[in-house]
Amino acid sequence: MFMRRLPLDTSSFRQIRESGDVYVDKTPWIHRLLTGGRCYFLSRPRRFGKSLTINTLKEIFRGNRKLFEGLYLYDKWDFREHPVLIFDFNTIPRETPEDLKAGLYATLQEHARDYGVELKSCGALGKDFDSLIRALYRRFETPVVVLIDEYDKPILDHLGLGPERLEIARENREVLKNFFGVLKGAGVVDELRFVFVTGVSYFSKVSIFSEWNNLVDLTLHPDFADFLGYTEEEITRFFPEHLDLLCRERGFPSLEECLSEIRYWYNGYRFSPDRDIRVYNPISLMYCLSWRSFKNFWFKTGTPTFLVNWLKEKPWRIPELERFRVPPEFLEAFDLENLRVEAVLYQAGYLTIGEAREEEWVLTYPNREVKRSFQSVLLQGFSGGETTPRILADELGEALRRLDLEAAREILDEILSYIPHTLYDRADERFFHTVFYLALALSGYRAESEVLSHRGRLDMAVRYEGEKRVFVFEFKAGESAEEALRQIEEKGYAARYQAQGLEVIRVGVSFDPRTRRITQIRKG
Repeated sequence: MFMRRLPLDTSSFRQIRESGDVYVDKTPWIHRLLTGGRCYFLSRPRRFGKSLTINTLKEIFRGNRKLFEGLYLYDKWDFREHPVLIFDFNTIPRETPEDLKAGLYATLQEHARDYGVELKSCGALGKDFDSLIRALYRRFETPVVVLIDEYDKPILDHLGLGPERLEIARENREVLKNFFGVLKGAGVVDELRFVFVTGVSYFSKVSIFSEWNNLVDLTLHPDFADFLGYTEEEITRFFPEHLDLLCRERGFPSLEECLSEIRYWYNGYRFSPDRDIRVYNPISLMYCLSWRSFKNFWFKTGTPTFLVNWLKEKPWRIPELERFRVPPEFLEAFDLENLRVEAVLYQAGYLTIGEAREEEWVLTYPNREVKRSFQSVLLQGFSGGETTPRILADELGEALRRLDLEAAREILDEILSYIPHTLYDRADERFFHTVFYLALALSGYRAESEVLSHRGRLDMAVRYEGEKRVFVFEFKAGESAEEALRQIEEKGYAARYQAQGLEVIRVGVSFDPRTRRITQIRKG
């Protein structure tokens, strides 16, 4: 069977098309952009196809119709050639404001040389940018296209690394604001044919492009909720041979069961509150099909350090990430000086829209890959960078399945021993609760934290998928395990699970913050 190559290592549209690689046809959405307006902004998580989209637009406006043969756009666009200016902040230096300015000027000069125009610097980047646009318009007598990829990288790269780096982020933001401010000026508006800006974050857009009234924001637009990422229909349409091979090698009895597993691991991203359509992470899906295995692919490419550090400062928030309630305007209500971690987690792709109502949204993990990988990184962060606690979490799951609570106590003790003393200085009951939650969630069980009942809040309910047994945990710092069991009984925490026909195992856990040890674990 002929298998087209999966483009795992390139964002070059030309390379993908000329090599005959798999290309999921996103040109219907691009056609809508080209015929509907001139200036757009789109925020999406990393590795979701933003750079490929920029590259596709480049080939359109350079008039390379042949590359689009067989695609939706081929006979629906005139492919008139325009000067194209690309600013790719994955490659432009950004370590300091001076580096950023030098990198932007070098990019302007490179474009000037490519198009055979002379660019004399007047000492101000914005004016140089303006001069280049005007020079290109005069020479080619056609308006200019500007494509900006990962506009916020000069800012995001400096977050969570201390006050000095935060100041660099602020200064870089001002450089970008002054530079791109040219594009909203009345002087060049008639000389621009199309502008497309991509990035991960929304908050920087608010400050950098705040006065750009004609910039259409597609980030939450229902018509573009499935522009980037793959729908299930696209997967079955564009990857049939790869799906067939995955199903056969992994022993799935049917395509539907194979798709169900892929869905569980990599689907779940929702990018509009007004349209409940879910998309797959493209890079994870293609790696799954290439390796014919279900693993953490996307997450391995890096987790922002500042997120782990922030959550270590506020560990009681971690269990809330299962269902994080936010107001609909949460993306716009902060800036560099007032980062809201839920907004950063959403924009970075660690959380997505689970439910959307007029008065609030519920954010949640999009899929298994993200949830388990993020929890693993957090447990490692709480453990001073050690990987052993992640392995111990698997052993904890086995001990619970055997109902061996003494072994579970010893494993939890060992996990606690890895937590650095610097974190213990500010540890309270909620801190230990979070560590237990992460360990239990990673053990293969579904852990629900602070389960609300009509008589109080249960610390944690833990259930292994498919089992008819649920563990009801209550944790106590400096009090006895018997006191924890008594609270379970008095508050009637087991009733809701018994009503579902489940076997309920009541577990009281007592721990000593001073010695970092589980002092008692008792089954009721």
